[in-house]
Amino acid sequence: MVARLVWATMDIHLAEIDLASDPSAPYSHFWEGVTEIGRADSLATFGYEDFAETNNVSRVQNLQDVREQRRVVMLAVAGGEPDSAKGPYGHRVLPATGDATLSPDDVFGVLFVDAPLLDNEHMGYLDVTVHPDHRGHGIGSSLVREGERVLTEWGRTTILVWSMVTPAVSERTQGTIVDPAGTIRLRTDDPTVRFPLDRGYEFSQAERHSVQPLPVPDDVIADALREAEAKADGYELVQFSGQPPEDVVEGLVDLFAAMSTDPPLGAVDWRPEIWDKDRVLRAYEQMARGRDMYTTLARHVASGEIVAFTQLKGPIDKPDVVYQENTLVLGSHRGHALGLWIKAANIAWLSRERPSSRRVHTWNADENDYMLAINTRLGYRRESIGAAWQKVLD
Repeated sequence: MVARLVWATMDIHLAEIDLASDPSAPYSHFWEGVTEIGRADSLATFGYEDFAETNNVSRVQNLQDVREQRRVVMLAVAGGEPDSAKGPYGHRVLPATGDATLSPDDVFGVLFVDAPLLDNEHMGYLDVTVHPDHRGHGIGSSLVREGERVLTEWGRTTILVWSMVTPAVSERTQGTIVDPAGTIRLRTDDPTVRFPLDRGYEFSQAERHSVQPLPVPDDVIADALREAEAKADGYELVQFSGQPPEDVVEGLVDLFAAMSTDPPLGAVDWRPEIWDKDRVLRAYEQMARGRDMYTTLARHVASGEIVAFTQLKGPIDKPDVVYQENTLVLGSHRGHALGLWIKAANIAWLSRERPSSRRVHTWNADENDYMLAINTRLGYRRESIGAAWQKVLD
């Protein structure tokens, strides 16, 4: 049964995106409207556009890659719903590629629904964004309800959403809630906090969003490398751009798997992931679409084991922006400054190969003191706080 949608004073309908449309056709015109929503939201939240996805070619390619994710995308569209064929969730259907009928200006909000297929089959993710000019009309609430309905139909019992809550961070005890690690308090009267709380979501983890200005001063890099190299006797660095070479893929399997268990998870019900060589290659394929990709590994010389890795990716259409992906040292090889070594070496390499880069964004659990200390030493400074909100369905 189609959920009843309630709009406050606005004539709006929902549309489902057919992700199975012709992958060889150009992306549909409405994606420019989705880009504008992301741009306006990033500007409103941070004052810059770094988090707006502007490469719609790679965006659509990644969305159409459903080898590991079950996925639905919906739009909140201006005007009454046309009399046309309905999709599996009861709404107007728009193809992901080849459509030029919907004006980008008529896209007011977007919903991404994802559910893993290889593991964590209890979990689903919602990502809802409404253009700042059209908030307060019930669009976000309706999109969340639709996302929850989809995940319920898929048999998912736990839902996770993220929001940036920097203005809500407070030192007070009254009128606040604290994350499970006890490190971050949020004001409950802030709209970014009130919205998930009113819909049954719980504050499950705080992540520190930090920014590293580039280039890092030469003396900072040199000091970090000198100290790390002195402690990393018996290890060597391996670096590659883009896809991993065949001789390191097997070694990356354990590192990717450990990313689901070793970093602090707060109260998020995230369970161990199952990785193999094919999944590693698919992950790199996704990360490298439309992006420059740089990976530095640490290898234990005596055994040949790959024991640590860190990844940076820079959007090709945003030459000044870089995002940190995974960083991890296997537990049995900690205590040798490998984390500091690979991160310092990777950012030095990226700066040489991609000198247009001006800042790196990274996210770490606020209780991850070890990684935060490395980041601080390399020049990262806290920019904002991201909150994970989790809801367990009845």
